[in-house]
Amino acid sequence: MKVLHILEYSRPNISGYSLRSDAIIRHQRKIGIETQQLTSQRYQDYTELQEDVEGVTYQRTQASTSFLSKIPFVNYLHHINYLAKRIEQAVVADKPDVIQTHSPMFNALAAIKVGKKYNIPVAYEVRALWEDAAVDTGKTKEGSLKYKIIKAIEQHAFEKADAVSCICQGLKQDLIKRGIPENKLYVTPNAVDINNFQPLYQRDSELEQALNLSGKKVLAFIGTFFKYEGLHYAIEAMSEIVKTRSDIHLLLVGAGNEFDNLKRQVEEHNLQNFVTFVGRVPFEEVNRYYSLADLLVFPRESIRLTELVTPLKPLESMAQYKPVIASDIGGHKELIKDGQTGFLFPADNALALAAKVLEIIDDTDLLTEISEKGLTFVREERNWLNTAKQYLPVYERLA
Repeated sequence: MKVLHILEYSRPNISGYSLRSDAIIRHQRKIGIETQQLTSQRYQDYTELQEDVEGVTYQRTQASTSFLSKIPFVNYLHHINYLAKRIEQAVVADKPDVIQTHSPMFNALAAIKVGKKYNIPVAYEVRALWEDAAVDTGKTKEGSLKYKIIKAIEQHAFEKADAVSCICQGLKQDLIKRGIPENKLYVTPNAVDINNFQPLYQRDSELEQALNLSGKKVLAFIGTFFKYEGLHYAIEAMSEIVKTRSDIHLLLVGAGNEFDNLKRQVEEHNLQNFVTFVGRVPFEEVNRYYSLADLLVFPRESIRLTELVTPLKPLESMAQYKPVIASDIGGHKELIKDGQTGFLFPADNALALAAKVLEIIDDTDLLTEISEKGLTFVREERNWLNTAKQYLPVYERLA
């Protein structure tokens, strides 16, 4: 079975999208699927048009220089046609049995165009609904003309693809409501590669001292500071927590477009002694910061995007033997069973988060039990090999 993957981004880029793609490809290979990889023109952070990344070769797509790429809405069609030509080159060279294209929908429509020409089935993996992502990034508003156009374009991709995989049940159910036949849909959930994570039983003492966290109970978030991550609720919760506790500290590791707003919020609430911003850290250093956490916090806002899509970070925390506390949005409830594999609190409610933290932070027996159950969950259920196995019967049916 030979499969051509069409991707928006890839390693060596470090993002949830790239890491998921890399894990899928490597584990598909473990079960006997032969893969080729091609990134779209959206990814330009490469050194050569054929690039080896730790044994996986990615073909690249040069950026378009056409003036059509600058015209609103026209640029959508141009993007699809330009990418289709590049996909066609790869298809002629590699002769795949199936084209597996991944979000966003432009990749799917370009692949569908080529698949139809060469009679090759196309599977589309949706990782988020593009119109919802556009709302969250401020590119449009829900219900606007642009929103409706984007939604219609992606609906066309769902209808024309031969099979559609969703990264979670929330997305699958939403597509069923949109009229996509259930027998066309399957779930390929987010997971972790256990071999890439080690359970962290002790703090990195050197880093603990450097950050002045000795003797502190540490809440931590490690990731990208997008608005929907709800980190402002974590800071608001801290303003409540410090009324009764001076030994609880919030550690924020990463960066993003909310960084300045969060810094400002900390200053306005005089929380500089209780909240530490670290900034981005090298990938190989991240586990040192995880080691400091008594509790990983994921206070995501309740919006369509977060209700439908599951994140990777809670699973990565569980894989490192760390308990998680998260808002009770749909994306989290697919990963976390309250009081078993983690803790949930009402979304968009900083007081509820503060109360839950104060309730559990000193119960070391409970936190140990939750950590053990979370680690078992990712080892036995949410591993990439299990996810990779979901693709093979679909490919065999399509081919």
